[in-house]
Formats: sequence, structure tokens, C-alpha cells
Amino acid sequence: MNAGDLKQRLTFQIPAGEKDEDGYPIIDPELYTKAWAELKTQKGNTRFIAAQTEMQHQREFTIRYRNKLDDAERPKKLELVWKGKRHKIESIENDDGLNETMTIYCEAVT
Repeated sequence: MNAGDLKQRLTFQIPAGEKDEDGYPIIDPELYTKAWAELKTQKGNTRFIAAQTEMQHQREFTIRYRNKLDDAERPKKLELVWKGKRHKIESIENDDGLNETMTIYCEAVT
């Protein structure tokens, strides 16, 4: 992965209304971790299919592997903030199981 491609700053946060690891309610969104990412835009046929199914606000990011974002480690209701917009995380995949990069599929909610 080329470090120059990681131009987008992502913030992962635990939303308000959830509970922290000690069981106390979270009043304001709580920072979980940050990462630099590459945004993969929809092009050609993928963009046409997304327009048909009204999925224009879906995004795909690639980041360096982070153990904190594995399924077993991350909180269940984690959300992503990119350019001030909240996104619902649909999935975070460990690319090819090599622990080098992760692909994040998300949808804008604001």
C-alpha cells in the first residue's frame, strides 16, 4: 500500500447512548480510534448499479490493518465520521486475511 494514497482522515467513535467498558452511559460520542484511508469511488458499471438501487451514499475505504477494528475487538455499534458526516459501518474486512489492509464498507447517515 502506498502511503501517499491515504489522504482521507477517518474517525471511529462510539455513539452517544451506548455504554463504555465500565458500564457507564456515554453522553457524548466517544473517540475510539483514528485512521488514514484511501477512498475508492464508484465508477462505471458499479456507479450505474448503485444509482438503480439508490445506494449513492455508500462508500468504500481502505486503511492499514488495525487490530482494534477486528470483529472480536471493536464495539458493536461503532460509527465512522468522515468530513464531518456520520456513517453507519456495514462491515470491516481484513483483506485476504493477511493483516496488512482492511476495507471498510459504510453508508452515510447524515
